Amino acid sequence: MIWIYEELPDDWKCLVCNAPKDAFEKIR
Repeated sequence: MIWIYEELPDDWKCLVCNAPKDAFEKIR
């Protein structure tokens, strides 16, 4: 599944792994 990062709020957390949004942005 591809998350649309730009549409997520800055304080969003992954509902599955509970990782903060910025963790996903670092992986990109």
